[in-house]
Amino acid sequence: MTPVRGHRTPAGSLLPGWVRVLGLLCVAVLALPIVGLLATVEWSTLGQSLTAHSALIALRLSLLTALAATVLSLLVGLPVALLMARAPAGSMLLRVARTLVLLPLVLPPVVGGIALLSTYGRRGLVGPLTEALGIDIAFTTLAVVLAQTFVAAPFLILTVEGALRARGTAYEATALTLGASPTRTLATITLPLLAQSLGAGLVLTFARALGEFGATITFAGSLQGTTRTLPLEIYLAREIDQDSAVAMSLLLVMVAAVIVAIAYRSPGAEGLRRSLGRTSSADDTAGAPAGAPADEQTDAEEHTAPATPATPATPPALATPSSPALDARIVVPERGVDLALHVPAGQTLAIVGPNGSGKSTVVEVLAGLVAADGGHIRLGDDVLLATSRASGTKGTEPSAARPGVTTVRSRAPHLRRVARLGQHPLLFPHFTLEGNAAFGPRSEGAGRSAARDQARTWLDRVGVGRLASRRPYEVSGGQAQRVAIARALATSPQLSLWDEPFAALDVQSAPQLRELLARELAGRTAVIVTHDLADLRALADRVMVLEAGRVRQDVPLEEFLQRPAPGFAQRLVASD
Repeated sequence: MTPVRGHRTPAGSLLPGWVRVLGLLCVAVLALPIVGLLATVEWSTLGQSLTAHSALIALRLSLLTALAATVLSLLVGLPVALLMARAPAGSMLLRVARTLVLLPLVLPPVVGGIALLSTYGRRGLVGPLTEALGIDIAFTTLAVVLAQTFVAAPFLILTVEGALRARGTAYEATALTLGASPTRTLATITLPLLAQSLGAGLVLTFARALGEFGATITFAGSLQGTTRTLPLEIYLAREIDQDSAVAMSLLLVMVAAVIVAIAYRSPGAEGLRRSLGRTSSADDTAGAPAGAPADEQTDAEEHTAPATPATPATPPALATPSSPALDARIVVPERGVDLALHVPAGQTLAIVGPNGSGKSTVVEVLAGLVAADGGHIRLGDDVLLATSRASGTKGTEPSAARPGVTTVRSRAPHLRRVARLGQHPLLFPHFTLEGNAAFGPRSEGAGRSAARDQARTWLDRVGVGRLASRRPYEVSGGQAQRVAIARALATSPQLSLWDEPFAALDVQSAPQLRELLARELAGRTAVIVTHDLADLRALADRVMVLEAGRVRQDVPLEEFLQRPAPGFAQRLVASD
């Protein structure tokens, strides 16, 4: 049976029955110790045990130190997680960092406590220095916080690193090509998209810090009101009052359970989950006919949208920017690419070729997202990439580079004024469509109001102005690609790069967007990668054929259509 559109397959039906039974049994085993704890509670004296003076003091100290340790773990752990996530796989930096992060998880906590004491104690590595400054660490409340941070921070680091690696860098790369600096990209894209994973990591960190015992008693001791946290109070009470120890254990379990439940069921977390992952919701159907699914509504809007917007074709405030000529030599031996290309000012070069021929590599090098090992890139008078070779000739001025060493100087992506759009729109899911279109102007220094006005004008130009307040998950693929085109051109780039921008669209949406892009690229310098002859006819002035990273043919469009190079180009033209 064909699945009904808009309905999801129940997740449980994807599992064999024996796996579900085994999973439920394992959950029961995990719950058994909690049941055992509840069974041994002396309910008649529970209130008295929980309100005992020593228990309340220990609970208060535990909550305060665990909170401080969580904040410290965030300050220390987030940079480490970012560094690990962006380090090349298999690099020495990543191996060393991961080993140091994992050590507190595999070592007995008491060993961690001895290590901290050997470092921050009075006779430790750092202790004499802090003592000279009048700061005592060992056997103080600060020691409790450091011990909890030492054992709990890895939970935050590994959670965040895993989330960053799983998500990749596509959104960050898009932000850079829209003019956002690395710092702005981190603050407005990386961290907001990381909020859910960061929240989960903080919860785990707090829970682990709250229950820390071994490192604390070794490094901080057990001084009531100063270092005796609730786990230590439970340990001491176990020797003299078993009922009190069980009651405080139950209290610790309840506090941890409530914190985890609040963190994972908060409205904010649900809203972010919807923005990042869901493709339909109750909000999607706003304005739709009664009973119409949200995805059918957006598709209908896409297919009935006017081919040209109601606004003027070129409003004075958004006049076509200067479009200089592009001259480039791109050398990336690792990918087998070595070629030269030239695009006259205001023209569009289409790059075609079989898969793996280096088309996307060319686009990424032009955008500054892939490092070239040689060559040059010039946009008019702007030099985006330059290569020099130190000769080491006698009598010349000393060179910073060693003789015979090639030096490649490359301008950062956010400073190039080069926009890039690929097969997928990659709209930032935590922004509205208007916020996406305004991102580039805001990154370039435009005020909030000016950027909003510019964004609305561009959304009107591409025919989706009425959807400005929606989120990306509330529109169809064609509408999202329209917004991505508006977002890319709202930065007034000197060069725009389009890597198969219509490949993921249906046969009804692609011609509309092709016509839209042809109108907007008039008079702009652009490079488009495509496998579609319709894109060439509608957009290209020249066509370059790549095979195995080398230029096979570079001719005007008319000549390409009449006399394509043998091989891939000939088959492409013959397929029309």
